[in-house]
Amino acid sequence: MRKTAAPLVIPDAPKKGEATPALKSFEEDVKPPPAPEPKPKPSRLSSRMLPTIAVTVRLGETRYERMKRWGTEDRRVTNQEIIVAALDRFFDLNDEEREEVTASIRR
Repeated sequence: MRKTAAPLVIPDAPKKGEATPALKSFEEDVKPPPAPEPKPKPSRLSSRMLPTIAVTVRLGETRYERMKRWGTEDRRVTNQEIIVAALDRFFDLNDEEREEVTASIRR
């Protein structure tokens, strides 16, 4: 049994050239979206909740093995946590101390 295709015409829709202006605008019923609430200032959240930027660090084999060994000795500390802690300590130094540390690494 062959089915007939559905008509491509909407019932009661005006044909081309027969359309008239609507009596009521649909836009009158549309309310503008509410203004977004201002974002609260960032609090002291953990780094897991704040947006982050990925950084690649190249380590020598000795440094990498020491970091890996220390983090896995029943401490359950990730490489990420170790590196972030080291950076925090570095930035707590004054400029002169930072220069000394940086110079010693370059030797």
